Amino acid sequence: MRKNSIVLSTIFVTSLLSLTVKADNITHFKGSDTMAGIMTDAIFASGLNNEIVYEGGGSGLGETALLNGEQGIAPMSRAMKTDVVNALKVKGVEAVGHVVALDGIGIFVNSSNTVSGIDLATLKSVYTCATTKWEKIPGSTKTGDIKAFRRNDASGTTDTFKNLVGVKEFGSCVQVLAETSDIAEKTATEADAIGYSGATAKKEGNSSLSVALNATSKYVPLNVNTVRSFEYPLARKLYIYEVKGNKSPNSSEEKLLNSYLLDRSFLDPIVQDHEFYTID
Repeated sequence: MRKNSIVLSTIFVTSLLSLTVKADNITHFKGSDTMAGIMTDAIFASGLNNEIVYEGGGSGLGETALLNGEQGIAPMSRAMKTDVVNALKVKGVEAVGHVVALDGIGIFVNSSNTVSGIDLATLKSVYTCATTKWEKIPGSTKTGDIKAFRRNDASGTTDTFKNLVGVKEFGSCVQVLAETSDIAEKTATEADAIGYSGATAKKEGNSSLSVALNATSKYVPLNVNTVRSFEYPLARKLYIYEVKGNKSPNSSEEKLLNSYLLDRSFLDPIVQDHEFYTID
């Protein structure tokens, strides 16, 4: 896992420094929590840390901020919802999404857990609370209650997980955690835990399960090759969305940052540093 806990502290410190230096002209913007590390490093590497503060919070918050005209770009760990695209058109602006990296949603368990793989139907059963005991999971030698954890509803990871796994509503047994680092910590320290998150939730004490489309399909591990080929069933694209048009709210600072974010020679090393995958 790449410095998720440090990222939050960095964002906080950055906010304090920026507010001190340029209190009336700071651009605050929201977006994918999964991409918070990438964004924080990109802001510093571009020299814009006194002008821009990245607040993260989830892809849904970034999407809403674009719709409300509060910001002009937003990192998102899923595609923008069609109704938001249409609502922006009504406001006279166009949403343009740029794929800047690839990721796989990892299914994390404690390293002591002998389960090595899970299929989508079983995963759905766990997260709808139809299955609540480890002894009911194929390949498990564990017994007892499953402690299932998930990201919150503002998270693009949650939206993607629900869509790919087929979960309409989470069961009442599933506990909500706000951030990627929380999923990492729970699965690394609690023997009965299972949680989904971006691949950066990998840390000492947890492991990611291979995932199969169904009970008769092969289990596919999460790695660069299976994500790039989309063989891994929970592979996804990471986006930078910008709005264009006469009524676009892009600030000059955001436009400059966006030019850096869309420059692969600039962003690819940062993407790799945070253990995401470049497009090719």
